[in-house]
Amino acid sequence: MKHKWLNILVILAITVGFLWFVLKDNFNQVVETLFASNIGWILVALLCFCVYMVFDTLSTYGIIKIYKKDITFKFALYLGLINKFFCGITPLSTGGQPMQIYELKKKGVPVSTGANIEVQAYMMFQIALMFLAILSVIFDAIFHFFQYVPVLQQMMVAGFVINLVILLILLFISFSKNFNKAVVGGVINFLAKFGLVKNKKAKIEKWNSACQNYYDNGQALLRNKKVFARGVAYQLVALTVYYLLPIFIALAIGCADNLNVINVFAASSYVFVMGCYVPIPGASGGMEAGFMGFFGNFVDGSALSVFVLLWRGITYYLPMIAGAIAFNVYNSKGAMKEIEEMTKKGQ
Repeated sequence: MKHKWLNILVILAITVGFLWFVLKDNFNQVVETLFASNIGWILVALLCFCVYMVFDTLSTYGIIKIYKKDITFKFALYLGLINKFFCGITPLSTGGQPMQIYELKKKGVPVSTGANIEVQAYMMFQIALMFLAILSVIFDAIFHFFQYVPVLQQMMVAGFVINLVILLILLFISFSKNFNKAVVGGVINFLAKFGLVKNKKAKIEKWNSACQNYYDNGQALLRNKKVFARGVAYQLVALTVYYLLPIFIALAIGCADNLNVINVFAASSYVFVMGCYVPIPGASGGMEAGFMGFFGNFVDGSALSVFVLLWRGITYYLPMIAGAIAFNVYNSKGAMKEIEEMTKKGQ
């Protein structure tokens, strides 16, 4: 609880600092542009985010149904919402999956099974993410959208490499048991020679167990190829809708003249990939800077400030608030149900 409030304070501090930076030079123009926004296009952008949430949930829901037939889509959507909240308040988005496992446990899903669900869902997400990132790199190579922002390109390349390495490691761990044992044993033995690893045998057993878990998940996915293929397809749709959402915000504030489907898709993909590993709750600061850097090639002035404010509000702050409300409402209902059951037993 202490760390949660500390993370929230960090987010608030960064948000206040970012708002000051965005508004300090053109406050009046930003306010005027904001109030002149077309509500219809804002609603379309909100609808896009809802579509993103639905397809993102469908991907995970398919995996959950393999292990727990009576889980409803409504509950899976609830898991997606609380994921937005707990990922949003924890560094590197590490809080969402444990809370989903915890909520699944309350539905009778063992912790080990919940962990398997999260691993498989993450694999599908990572495959879709990298496929679209490669597509964005191809678009950029053809059209040269961001050739004048070398620093941002370098940061995006770093994010791309990190995500690609993670995907390759996941694939190797998930589908090659002998490779896993050979690499784990070799790395730990090498580190042990320099005194960097103590209790070598215990470490090898621990990592072999973790690799075995990923391998078992990989085999489970292979046994359910249709679920796996649908899950990746759902993630592709979800991320594509998410990447195209900014164009509707741009239409709302009248700054879409230099934007089109391809450059918006590429810029959004770059921002998402780059921001995945900003070590601050919600990647606050990094996401905004990346968005302004990439979209600043097509939009400038007060319009860019309003652009990033609305985008961050729709894709981060509103979902996080919705997730917090959903978590508290759902758990308060659960607590009331437990009290009612205890009261009935006492009668």
